[in-house]
Amino acid sequence: MKKGKDRLRRVVIVGATPAGIAAANKLGETGIPVTLVDRDTDLDEKLSRDEWTLPSGVRLNYAHRPGLIRILRNPGIRVIMPADVTSIKHSPQGFSVRIARRPTYINEENCVLCGRCAEVCAVTDADGRKAVRFNGRGSLPGRPVIEKRNEPLCQANCPLGVNVQGYMALTKEGKYRDALELIRERNVLPSVCGRVCTHPCESACRRGEWDDPLAIREIKRFVADHASDDAPDGPSPAAGPLDAAAAGWRVAVIGSGPAGLTAAAELARHGCAVTVYEKEKEAGGLLRYAVGDYRLPPEALRRDIGYIENLGVAIETGRPVRPEKDLASLLKKHDAVIAATGAWRDRR
Repeated sequence: MKKGKDRLRRVVIVGATPAGIAAANKLGETGIPVTLVDRDTDLDEKLSRDEWTLPSGVRLNYAHRPGLIRILRNPGIRVIMPADVTSIKHSPQGFSVRIARRPTYINEENCVLCGRCAEVCAVTDADGRKAVRFNGRGSLPGRPVIEKRNEPLCQANCPLGVNVQGYMALTKEGKYRDALELIRERNVLPSVCGRVCTHPCESACRRGEWDDPLAIREIKRFVADHASDDAPDGPSPAAGPLDAAAAGWRVAVIGSGPAGLTAAAELARHGCAVTVYEKEKEAGGLLRYAVGDYRLPPEALRRDIGYIENLGVAIETGRPVRPEKDLASLLKKHDAVIAATGAWRDRR
């Protein structure tokens, strides 16, 4: 917003709330150029939510319909939706506002606002809503929008949230090493999970509605086996910057099963000095001693453990930790202790 001696030059209104809509119309009627910014993809849906419902039960998308129509008809009111305000700066000349548009995935030059795309769209989310949102020309933003707010079903159903679509696309292009690094951002045991995971991602795969779901687990196994042969294992460049608050911490992890190894890898990525204590002769926990070699070959497990060691994790095998005798000494040597001893005994 810039202010001269006698009048406002331009006004930016952040938020198409009832107050924002009223202010935009009031200023627009006086001839002041107005820019209305909101991050929602569908203003009609936004004002129909419970938070914008009057005590009488009337939803504000109906109560403010005349105001929305006046905004659409006023050429002096510019609507930018969906968008985010990334910065607001003040100077003696006024305010400067930086606005970042969100992608709508619609070619506005070719769109004739017929709404046919919303009618024939075959993609729906978990709530049954179509991916293409269009409530007609009488609602803001007044054009179709493809909303990609939710995670893909395969990623949403993965317990670790692995970017399945990302590494599948990289694998298709033959970029196996890049695909492996993307997997390891969330899953430091890809060779293991490529063999023993119950793959809930495949159960949710949309492809299964047509014929068979994609072989996500098998492709992860292929990537882990082949990319590891292309180059020596080491810290992934996608691991992220060191955490200044955690850097230098000494952490002990009791148990080298999947939980202990994953915790150790994440802590090492954040700059901690991690030591894993394992009572058995080899690391891996139940992965090593309960899963048959025909299902999980030892070399596949060692490959994943080797990657974790290359992150800087020290693994000491044959080192049982007895709570009544050893825990106090561990606490003296380390800043924190994580118990990941697993489920070796039946609870019954």
